[in-house]
Amino acid sequence: MTIVNGTYDLKIQTPMGEKHATLVLQADKNILTGSFVTKSDTSSISGTTTGNQIDFETVITTPLGKITARIIGSIEGDNLIAESKLMFATAKINGTRRNGE
Repeated sequence: MTIVNGTYDLKIQTPMGEKHATLVLQADKNILTGSFVTKSDTSSISGTTTGNQIDFETVITTPLGKITARIIGSIEGDNLIAESKLMFATAKINGTRRNGE
């Protein structure tokens, strides 16, 4: 198991208020895959990881339609700290790894 693997419960600070999601990360060497789950959609992720650093893209559904989000951050113990670059804004993301993962 690598340092980033696990399921994280996310709080995302968007211009439209706080949103919640679940992020599943699975690293195989430097290749990062998994899924990004919101109440309305599930998307696959694709990216890279080096040590505790993560960098991936996913497609999310918003009130404006589907958009690509690039998420860059790190895993510190059981905490995920990241930022999402969206086409119209930046969203801060904080997450906690679920116990036992």
